[in-house]
Amino acid sequence: MARSATGMKREAILDAAVVEIANHGYYQTTVAMIAKRAGVADGTIYLYFGNKEEILFSLFDRAMERFIALGKSELEKIGDAESKLRQIIELHLSLVGRDRDLAIITQVELRHSIHFMDQFSRSRVADYLAVIGEVIAQGCREGAFRSDLDPVFAAKAVFGVLDEMATDWVLSRRNTRLENKGPEVAAFVLGGLR
Repeated sequence: MARSATGMKREAILDAAVVEIANHGYYQTTVAMIAKRAGVADGTIYLYFGNKEEILFSLFDRAMERFIALGKSELEKIGDAESKLRQIIELHLSLVGRDRDLAIITQVELRHSIHFMDQFSRSRVADYLAVIGEVIAQGCREGAFRSDLDPVFAAKAVFGVLDEMATDWVLSRRNTRLENKGPEVAAFVLGGLR
């Protein structure tokens, strides 16, 4: 189904915001800069977003929505928990590593907002942690992971490892491919769950 002109304009604004915020930082980026890059009038931004912070939150929400949908689709093709968790890890690092501008926003810029950090666990991150937790619980039932694991705690620990790998990659500015770390990170995480 084709997207509406309204949906396409909203997406263009979000795409422009990714580039501007990644290049200039959240606080130095103006709505006018985003509008110019998106090819719309400044006032048009406010037809779609209440303020700049709402744009920032929408960027994160859109990224997580896409990531979770892709992840669930990929996991449906896999039976055992160990392979599912390996796929989550490799997919996470691969997707973050594909878009450095978006990674700068999710790993650095969003963390400057107290409001965002307050709502962090109530957003789509909670949905993502639930997916990881379900896979870990499955692994415990299958005997692939230790039976004494708390799936909620373990999911947060796995997310913490992935989050730190992504942050380190963004801040390092080295010309490396984040997805190349997937097998090593998966081996480390799986070793801790066994």
